[in-house]
Amino acid sequence: AASALLVSLAGCSSKLSEADVYLAMAKVEQAVQQQDCAAIAHWLAPQAEVVIDMRQADSPEPLRLNKSEYLQLLGASWIAAGSRYSHERSNTRVEMAPGGKTATAYATVRENAALQGQPISSVSDEVATFAMLNGRLQITYVQATMLSMQ
Repeated sequence: AASALLVSLAGCSSKLSEADVYLAMAKVEQAVQQQDCAAIAHWLAPQAEVVIDMRQADSPEPLRLNKSEYLQLLGASWIAAGSRYSHERSNTRVEMAPGGKTATAYATVRENAALQGQPISSVSDEVATFAMLNGRLQITYVQATMLSMQ
């Protein structure tokens, strides 16, 4: 009976739950608030892709970044903004894929910072895909579509 329980638990670990995804999102949010690139790196899959669509801000093409490029950009952005950076997530919802192998999270993100001493604010819609990889919940894809920038 004990081995059946272990097999059952191991089988469950490959499936996601909505609660798992919300918990992961809270951990990522905490890492963002603390400007902790290493903690964010923990949640990003090795082959994660991040797409930043700033066409609203006259950028002709979306910016496509791998994990390393994204973390470098994030770190540089935080250094430039210093202590004047804030991040707020709202309208969060999670959709589980049939079978529970992946989940997609949706949110609206407002960021405030100072760039060369000038306040700047942006609002983006974000979509993130979560999956179990090697027994760990990880983010495999993120797309941020800028809605406004002031």
